[in-house]
Amino acid sequence: MSRKTTFPKVMCTQHPDSASRYISTQEEPGEAVEAAVVFGCDEYMPDYEGKATPYHQNVQIVSKFIEETDLVPGKDFFITPRAPSAVQENRFRQLMVMMSIAEANHGALEYSDVQAINEFVHPMTGTVREIIEAQQHMADVSELAKKEFGFSMEVPRIIPLIEDAPALLHAKELAESTLLAWKERFGTAPEKFRVFLGKSDSALSFGHVASTLSCKYAISGLSELDSELDIETGIIFGAGTLPFRGHLDLKNAENFFKEYRGVGTVTLQSALRYSHEKGDAQALVRLAEARLPEAPNLFSPEEKEELVNLIGIFGARYARVLRELAPAIDRLAGLLPQQRDRLMHKGKGGYSRNAPDISGIVQLCRSDIGKELKASMPAEALHLPRAIKFTGALYSIGLPPEFIGTGTALKEAREKLGDEVCERLLTKYFPSLASDLSFASGYLDLNVASRFLSGACLKEIQRDLDVLRDTFSLKVRPEPSYRILLEMMQPELLQAGTAGNCMDEEVSQLVCSTLTKMGKIRKALG
Repeated sequence: MSRKTTFPKVMCTQHPDSASRYISTQEEPGEAVEAAVVFGCDEYMPDYEGKATPYHQNVQIVSKFIEETDLVPGKDFFITPRAPSAVQENRFRQLMVMMSIAEANHGALEYSDVQAINEFVHPMTGTVREIIEAQQHMADVSELAKKEFGFSMEVPRIIPLIEDAPALLHAKELAESTLLAWKERFGTAPEKFRVFLGKSDSALSFGHVASTLSCKYAISGLSELDSELDIETGIIFGAGTLPFRGHLDLKNAENFFKEYRGVGTVTLQSALRYSHEKGDAQALVRLAEARLPEAPNLFSPEEKEELVNLIGIFGARYARVLRELAPAIDRLAGLLPQQRDRLMHKGKGGYSRNAPDISGIVQLCRSDIGKELKASMPAEALHLPRAIKFTGALYSIGLPPEFIGTGTALKEAREKLGDEVCERLLTKYFPSLASDLSFASGYLDLNVASRFLSGACLKEIQRDLDVLRDTFSLKVRPEPSYRILLEMMQPELLQAGTAGNCMDEEVSQLVCSTLTKMGKIRKALG
């Protein structure tokens, strides 16, 4: 594992999950310097995925480091933009970001002999073709820069970001196939290759337990590449502070580092920097520097088989309830504050997510489990918000999404896979599930949540909670101040601002203020 010390350990990101601070695109270049100088991060991710980030931001960030610090970008601190996906957004935006990378590198090379930007992230990666095409376009842009401006740069390497459970289960195969295709297309494979794993979006579509197990399955598989291929691989893990999005905060740090052994880089998102206690982010950065990477948990073929069957069961139970909740979640999410400048959610210039292709999981699962998973999926794509607002919306009605489908799936797993498999789930595969649920229980209030749920949906959630109370001796004690704010959330009030209705300005301010205060109490918007 010592080979991986060359990779950055903490990537500061522009995720809009802070409940206490809105950050404009004009502030973000300064935020990048703050990430290094104040928080001690060694990497920053300018974000263009569905976000209204100016194309020249890469240039601004490099210039700020050169003008205001002694840190050399590309040597002392790493700038790793997330470009748009040509499949999910459009090729024009992707190419514009690549041009801005070239311009930033041109400016940096005029200042020193160090290239500032050496990698870029490709979001929502599903196929090898997407990766190789994006890498080819980056190579084409590099050639154009050489022709037009007379400077040579090493072509920045792509980092595929894998964000749904089916793709996570095939992360090793995707990486392996990518490296073979890379060598075939470009003549040689890269000496270093990083893969970015996303917890949030896999949780949104498959639930908390299934997404956690999928991420750990991916980490195990990718870690095997080190011994199988002559390449230096690195795993970036994208995690927010709430359990549903990864539970990376100072209080849960020990659980987190044990749970996700094998990860080399973690994200430090906005909530931890701006909504947690002062000094927490810096302390977590120091911990990450000392702990990462740790030897991974490598799963045997038999354990992998158990994992995929558990993922199938938990994913199916979660998906059944999600279908019922989707319309209410979408309305609620629209009332949460916008903490970064985003593109429109829909339209050719915007960004929206489709339901995942589950065939990759169904094929791996036991036939009866795969059949039930397939039946649980909606017939058509659900209209859902991004993961942060999705999580925030459910927390705001007293139903943390960590509970959805979890209890009934646990009962079903015990019946179908046996007590020993369930014991391994709770002690080896996901030992911090109990602490995750304990944390979330401080924001659970089924009396309030019931106002937003259908009768059938409420019964399912109640069954979940009954099993979880018995299994974990779970005690539901909502924080008093949070409960008061929850009681203010009435369906009639929220409905007034949707479906073309015009919400009174004072009522609108009250709703937004209440939702923001709730976010501040849980120390994250979502």
